[in-house]
Amino acid sequence: MQVRVVIVAITWGILNISQSAYAQVTPEVQSVLYEAADTLGLLRTPREVDRVITMIYSGSGTRVIEGETCVMDSYRASLRYAIPEIVHPFPVPGMRVDFTCVVSDAEPQRYVQVVAGGYAWDEDEPGGNSESMPETLRERLLQIWLVPQGLVKAAVEAGELATASSNSDGNPVLTFPLPAPLDDTIVQATFDPEVFLYHTMPNGTRREFGHRLVHVETEFDGTLVEVAYADYQDWNESDYKADVLLPGHIIQTVDGATVMDLNLSLSNTYNPYVVMPLPANIAAAGTAFSE
Repeated sequence: MQVRVVIVAITWGILNISQSAYAQVTPEVQSVLYEAADTLGLLRTPREVDRVITMIYSGSGTRVIEGETCVMDSYRASLRYAIPEIVHPFPVPGMRVDFTCVVSDAEPQRYVQVVAGGYAWDEDEPGGNSESMPETLRERLLQIWLVPQGLVKAAVEAGELATASSNSDGNPVLTFPLPAPLDDTIVQATFDPEVFLYHTMPNGTRREFGHRLVHVETEFDGTLVEVAYADYQDWNESDYKADVLLPGHIIQTVDGATVMDLNLSLSNTYNPYVVMPLPANIAAAGTAFSE
């Protein structure tokens, strides 16, 4: 137990939480975040540093577009989070979602939706012609933080503002604001402490993993957004496993209606090359947030 407490303290400092904030974070929050970060594969190297900065995952499912449910036979999300100690030459965090949708018997329609920092735009293909979409900015930024790894990063950044409680089943619930400019959005993240995975280390030590993120909800711009996560696995190729776990099934609802039902089939979590360069016409249009 003493070793675990020391690890938590070291990890918290590495993740760029100030000493004043760390001093006021409750042990309950520390414990849940450490276990969740460990299970999700965020803690890398012997120093347990969060170095999962980029990831790509793909799959299929359904999604609501302009009020109609379409079938996605291909879905690919690419994410990039910020590294606090460096200055990035491009806006961060960022996410590009590239998917093809079919509604009834209509022709397949491709969507490439991008958000980076305070900018949102659509492309005809990744890196192609772009159109500014400032009205989608907040919702697209929200999607960056709704990825399980993103939620843990956001909770760590919230520092002393993160609180811990339990639901009716006794499962831990963390409540915290998202990073600016969505710091007016408070999320409640529910974790399942049950051990669901065992891993034998090269030295023979058997590790146990629990504290899966199973549900998150938030009042977002006048709507209730909820996400359920299940079937956590390392979705990388069999010869390229990274021990970074992602949920294989993600269901997102808005005011109780399903807006996305996604099944993952493949990922690359070994920090693949992911950037969202800001197109000149999008930069000229300006950001939707004052900086």
